[in-house]
Amino acid sequence: MRSLTGIFLRRLASQEDGNVLIEFALAAPVLCFMLLGGLDLGRYVMQKSAIGEGARAGAQYGVFNPTDSANINTTAQNAAGQSGVTATNSFSCECGTAPTTTTVSCTTTSCAGGGTPKQYITVTTSKPYSSVLTSSTLNFGAFSWTPPTSMSASVTMIVPQ
Repeated sequence: MRSLTGIFLRRLASQEDGNVLIEFALAAPVLCFMLLGGLDLGRYVMQKSAIGEGARAGAQYGVFNPTDSANINTTAQNAAGQSGVTATNSFSCECGTAPTTTTVSCTTTSCAGGGTPKQYITVTTSKPYSSVLTSSTLNFGAFSWTPPTSMSASVTMIVPQ
């Protein structure tokens, strides 16, 4: 006569109903981690694009109002549409044509070879960034990854003479 325990164990071994549940339990953490990583990457790209747009708007304002440094920065910060954005601007001048250009002072009125120097405005925006996943380095064997803690964008435009 068969033992009741032996019959139960054979029936349990022939059943495959729980396999899907076990496979899902093993795959779910990996899928969740990938989903969070994708969302975090999308968030980073969106904010990076926004501060890049802010730098472009600030530089465009500076092209038409090169002496209004405070409003160049304010325009860049407002156009970014993000909180915590800082903006800086600077001007530079050069003489000559590519690839032989020389950086000169912006107070110079004429270039050595003739002509007037070209003036450029550069607007740089930056913002701190905190990753949703972690703020420390993640190690994956020989590969390690540290999430970014800040982002910046810079735009340079020629100021018409």
